[in-house]
Amino acid sequence: MSAADRAIAGAAGATVVVLAGVAGAISYSHMAELAHLHGEVGWRSHAFPVSVDGIEIVASLVLLAHRRAGTRAGWLPWAALAAGTAASVAANVAVGASDPVGRLVAGWPAVALLVAIKLLSGLLEAHPDHGKRDRLPVEDGPGAAFDGPHGPGPGARDPDPTAAVPARMPVVPARDRLRIDG
Repeated sequence: MSAADRAIAGAAGATVVVLAGVAGAISYSHMAELAHLHGEVGWRSHAFPVSVDGIEIVASLVLLAHRRAGTRAGWLPWAALAAGTAASVAANVAVGASDPVGRLVAGWPAVALLVAIKLLSGLLEAHPDHGKRDRLPVEDGPGAAFDGPHGPGPGARDPDPTAAVPARMPVVPARDRLRIDG
C-alpha cells in the first residue's frame, strides 16, 4: 500500500469516527431525553440510548466478523441491525419538533450513525493486500478460477475439474477409485 493510500485510508477512518461520534452524541441526547420524558430516570434514561444504538454496533460487528471469516451471518444480526436502526430513528424523531422538517432534523443523527458504522465496518474489512492475498487470477476459458473466498468475482466461471488434467490421464470419479489400505 502506497503512502497516499495509507493517508487516504487514515483520513477516511478518522472522518468516519468523528462523524459516528457526533451522530452518536446527538442521538444519545435525543433518546435520553425521550426516556426521561417517559418516566425513566437516573441511570435508566442514560442506558436506554446505549441499548438502542449499541445493538446497531454489535450487529454490524457480528456481520463484519462473518464477512471476514467468509461465513454466513444468518438472519439474527440483520434483524438486530434493522430493529436497532428503526428504534433509533423512531426515538430521535419522537423528540423532534412537531413539523416535518423538525422531525427530519431530529431523525437524521440516527441515520448518520448507521451509515458511519457501516462505513467504518467497510474500512475495517478492507485489507491493504486484499487483492493479492484473497484472490486467484481470473483466467479466460474453461476452468476459470474462483475470485476469492466469497465466491466468484466478475467474469469468473465455475471451475472445470478436468481443465488442469492432461488429456492422456483419465479422470476417475472418487466412488470408482480403489481403496488401498497400507
